[in-house]
Amino acid sequence: MSTFDLLTDDVIRCILQLQTKNATKCLSGWKSALPALAMCRRWRALAIPLVYSAIIIGDGPQIEQTYMPIDRCSIAALDSQNQKTNMRLLVDNGYIGSAKELVVSLTPDFHPIKVLSYLSDTLCQDNHDWSNIRTFKLTFCTTVFSYELLAMNEENDKQLAVQIAHNLASKVNRVQIFAARSMLDDDLLTAFTEVLGRRYFGELRDIYWMTHGTLGPECTTTQLTSCLLRHANDEHGLPLICPQKLKYLRIVPFLNAFSWLCFHFDKTSDDIVFENLRTLDLEDRRFGIRVPNSPPLSLENGKVPNIAFPRLNRLIFKSVTLTPEITRLFVASPLNSVAYDGHPSNILELRGLNISRLDMLSVRVWYGFTVSAPDFYACTNELFQETNSAKYTLLAVTIEETIIDAAQAYWPCLTHLDLCNEYLPNLALDLIPRAPNIVYLAVRAFKAGEHETEEKVQEYFDGLSQRYSQPLNSKITYVSLVFARGRLPLFDTLAIDLFTRCLPKLINITISD
Repeated sequence: MSTFDLLTDDVIRCILQLQTKNATKCLSGWKSALPALAMCRRWRALAIPLVYSAIIIGDGPQIEQTYMPIDRCSIAALDSQNQKTNMRLLVDNGYIGSAKELVVSLTPDFHPIKVLSYLSDTLCQDNHDWSNIRTFKLTFCTTVFSYELLAMNEENDKQLAVQIAHNLASKVNRVQIFAARSMLDDDLLTAFTEVLGRRYFGELRDIYWMTHGTLGPECTTTQLTSCLLRHANDEHGLPLICPQKLKYLRIVPFLNAFSWLCFHFDKTSDDIVFENLRTLDLEDRRFGIRVPNSPPLSLENGKVPNIAFPRLNRLIFKSVTLTPEITRLFVASPLNSVAYDGHPSNILELRGLNISRLDMLSVRVWYGFTVSAPDFYACTNELFQETNSAKYTLLAVTIEETIIDAAQAYWPCLTHLDLCNEYLPNLALDLIPRAPNIVYLAVRAFKAGEHETEEKVQEYFDGLSQRYSQPLNSKITYVSLVFARGRLPLFDTLAIDLFTRCLPKLINITISD
């Protein structure tokens, strides 16, 4: 009996899950999982449900990726890319009916209706059973030059797109998780996505809505446990959602201001209670998060709603201008984790959340143009002296035009420090005594060492070695360094030697570009 025969099915499944983790994301990820089928019969039998669990149409980016325009290419190349699919292989091997996910990633440049028609032909013409599809991920990608070309839409194309969406929703009709993302603000694609969203909405458990379309107040649900709303964030474009079952909520008021009233499901009460919400992510790209005492938030009876988050553990702010009215919403919540990403000018408003009770506080700020150095240090010094009970405190600073002044910094409760700038003199070693409890240090000096000669590199590190000739009193165990791509190998060698000598408790150091 071989050693592999001693492994239990559960252990083998864990191994296969790692090998096939990208099989439901995109075609390239699915292809990378195919070798799992080439093992012995036992492993193949366990791998089949993982490999053949998704139907993938189109070869654009996966839904999880952030916006990145694909390379410029011809009409023929895009047509070929949009028609790539693993569906035929699933049909030939008899696993088409067992697929649980539908992943569509198309690039509808030049003529979007042609792409939608192909999608309809692929999914709706043959008599396949899609009753097991529970997850539908839809992405419309774009090339770098697509915006003018989308003007080729005909007037009757929009009606055809709506009809295609209705046919598709009727065919794939048991969706519980719907993720829709569009990189294009196109009427035809918006109409297509809106129909799908509205048809599925009432039965969905999770929705991730990242398109330019709106769902509208006629869409109501009591089932949602996870919700991401982006673009459709005005009071008229938002659906009506019962907040009782929500566990995850992300709101991105990208084009319009957001209103909490979309969660006023019970019209007989003045309360909006997110009874089971654990994570709330608020991102303010342009306007603001309206708070209960704002005039537009009055209920139908003219009263102001009482908003409560009795089980909220994790709170995330991204580019949100914090005010006492906002932080007051969460004072009674049992928060243990808060993340703030934005301008440093109002980070002291985080104190309104009673940060001394937190297990984790993450603050990411950019520093340089509009905030004076004394203000920056006054805010961060005060903030990170109040988090003495937190197990994880991160300060990530993107520095612009200004250099961190170690003499002004004092962060005794900080555990993780992440600095980003073109150049960082002393590679942040002068900051270590000012933050004696950090265990993780990231230094991203992405122009350090660029086009330097060996003599210059040696001179630079000789100076640092003389200045830091003795080990520092530091708890740092992990260091991540990012330097310029055009640097000499000697730069990395001397940097590793410097940090190894200066940090007596260092366990791991990585360098990249």
